[in-house]
Amino acid sequence: MLRFYQITDTHFYASEVLRPEGEAWERRAKYDQKCVAESGAILDAATELLLADTETEIVLVTGDLVCDGEREGHYAMREKLRRLQAGGKRVFVLTATHDTCPYPKKYAAEKGEYRAEGLPKSELLQVYWEFGPATALSVHEKSFSYVSQLAPGYRLFALNDDGIGWERGFHGYDEDQRRWLAEQLEIGRKSGDVLLAMGHHPLLPPSPVYAFTSPDDLIGNHEQVASELADAGVHFMFTGHTHMQSIEYFDSEKGNRIFDINTGSLICYPSPIRHMTLTEQTLSVRTVHLDRIDWDLGGKSYMQYSLDHFEFMLRDILDAAANDIRRFCKIAPDFGLQTETAWKLRVPIHLAGKMMERLTFQKAGRLLFCATKIAPEMRGVYLKDFMLALIRNLYGGDEPYAPGTPEYASFMALYRRVRPVLRRFKGLSGLDEVIEGALYDDGYPDSDADLPVPPTIV
Repeated sequence: MLRFYQITDTHFYASEVLRPEGEAWERRAKYDQKCVAESGAILDAATELLLADTETEIVLVTGDLVCDGEREGHYAMREKLRRLQAGGKRVFVLTATHDTCPYPKKYAAEKGEYRAEGLPKSELLQVYWEFGPATALSVHEKSFSYVSQLAPGYRLFALNDDGIGWERGFHGYDEDQRRWLAEQLEIGRKSGDVLLAMGHHPLLPPSPVYAFTSPDDLIGNHEQVASELADAGVHFMFTGHTHMQSIEYFDSEKGNRIFDINTGSLICYPSPIRHMTLTEQTLSVRTVHLDRIDWDLGGKSYMQYSLDHFEFMLRDILDAAANDIRRFCKIAPDFGLQTETAWKLRVPIHLAGKMMERLTFQKAGRLLFCATKIAPEMRGVYLKDFMLALIRNLYGGDEPYAPGTPEYASFMALYRRVRPVLRRFKGLSGLDEVIEGALYDDGYPDSDADLPVPPTIV
């Protein structure tokens, strides 16, 4: 049996050394999806939670360690990881695109936001060498990937997928990295070990919504990579990046299954910490959350505080969609929608924003001549509040509005009336699957699940 934790997307902003202040910093902290200002306190509270568990030694940290590539932030993050080590934890780290961001930021009252000193990718391996690579069976230094023996009989493939780096485009493995990976998978297969993998970008789309809005933010050639890993005997991969809670699976042509356990950001609602227990038959996935952090939360629990922060940002997005479409397009990347895509879809987005702001389900049903199909429980619900619930569910996991529920029946009644109009716009093919996926996920539960260990078909 193997027990381990996963945290990801810590996006740590080292305020104690970077000392941010001023209006620009306050605006960043207020409007960011993440609790950036509170990130140090969140990370410290998570450290205490991990150290309190004396039965679980292993901690996987799957990238985007710091906020925007700040050099001083990396040094401070290393000290926080050393605290875990000093408490008896074995820490295995990957870096990701935010760790090499070419726009590291500092904030001052007089200067506003300005450029800080960054840390090039060539130095990252040295900074985090002690957290995995130092004891690895094999290291691919160019990519900062490595293979580690987690315990007798268990082998971890830590696969950095930076690709071309910060810029949009390919994220995945180049030819040299893939040759190294193929060699190491063969060695791992012959060893008889259980093979596990971790990465940053998701191997599989966590939702049809994500596949629609952020196709470039998957591992490049993801189905091919998933097939190769599954056929080599890797049945579980642990990823981040999306800030969503998700458990998805893929079956290769040979019939081998791989699960992608995608975990949300530690500093963004719902601030998940995954705990896994692997036996011969089952991977048990449980999600735990922080109760409190060392911060003025205004009398709220941390979960309520983080939810309120998250929903403030969402309401701001919906307001921009309804009343300032240019601003909506400008802030779109903050929630995973590329600016170019948002601009192409600005007309239907603006119309939808106006509709959601003003209409309840009952009013929308009357307007679209489908009022009799609106469930009584939904008639007084504003569309904007329902959209907030859909987005909250996507990030928190477990979309519950299955066929037969009032929510599903009422929303689909409205959608079917506007679908002929929406289909006229370029870029909206496959929208039926996106809408269904936002309402209901009929797969494994996204937060807590017991996943069967698949057999390997040679």
